Amino acid sequence: METSLWDGDLVVINTADSKPTDGEVFAINYEGEMCIKRMKRDAGQWFACSDNADQRRYPPKHCTGDVKIIGKAVYKQSERV
Repeated sequence: METSLWDGDLVVINTADSKPTDGEVFAINYEGEMCIKRMKRDAGQWFACSDNADQRRYPPKHCTGDVKIIGKAVYKQSERV
C-alpha cells in the first residue's frame, strides 16, 4: 500500500465495520495472511487492491467467499511526510 501506508505506520481498524465499501481501506484475511488493502468493486465482484504503482508486483486480489474482512481502517499515523 506504499504511497498511502508505509512499513512502521500505525493503523487503527474498526472491527465493527466489516462491510466492504468501494474505494475504502480495510484489513482483510486473504489466504491466511492479514493485509491492508483498498477494496474496489468491478462488475459485481470485490477486489483487494494495493495503492502501490507497481501493479505487476501487487496485482488486485479477487475476493471470494474465503476472504474475511476484519474491519475498516479509520486512522493512520506515520513518520513519513
